[in-house]
Amino acid sequence: IMSRTCVLALFLCLLAVMASALIAERIYERMPHLEDEIAYAWQAKVIASGHLTVPSPSWPKSFLVPFVVDYDGRRFAKYPLGWPALLGMGVRLGLRDWVNPLLAGLAIWLTYCLGRKVMGEFSGLLAAALTLLSPFFLLNTGSLLSHPLGLVLSVAFALAWLDAFWKVDSVKVSSWLATVTAALCLGVLILSRPFTALGVALPFSVHGAYLWLGGDW
Repeated sequence: IMSRTCVLALFLCLLAVMASALIAERIYERMPHLEDEIAYAWQAKVIASGHLTVPSPSWPKSFLVPFVVDYDGRRFAKYPLGWPALLGMGVRLGLRDWVNPLLAGLAIWLTYCLGRKVMGEFSGLLAAALTLLSPFFLLNTGSLLSHPLGLVLSVAFALAWLDAFWKVDSVKVSSWLATVTAALCLGVLILSRPFTALGVALPFSVHGAYLWLGGDW
């Protein structure tokens, strides 16, 4: 049976999905506005078609797309493939504009889980609520930017790391499964937002070095 706090957290997740979808519909009108979004949307459409690049047009300078480059007769976006690949799956399913709102709900749930694991249920719920109330969070989850995926992967990585190397509660999770999950989350984050991955991994690498140096040979 789920606790009342858990039910409230799920309600916050639903609110996050609805609020993000409303912003995408009413404010952004389900269109890319920033140059980054235009490049992501273009790249996702190409990936959805089963390709990573397309032939350059005959007069490339007459058909410019922001942050999309032409090289050796091929046209492709400059960004790593992690986020455009996920967005491309949304394009194939006809749900492109729902990818980030759904990630918003997942991010709220993972934030709650991380806070609950480290500080207790009330702290987890408070962290989830404050995240949901953040204008930066809402404006990004209503867009086509990669930030929501970065948040989900960062929090999921932190959770998996704690399950693998720092048992802070009574929930038993296989250390190997948690380690593989942490590695996958960090790997996909590298493929999506490399510098974010570097910043996220740094404190955990210090913790890992501490465990390694002080551990059993």
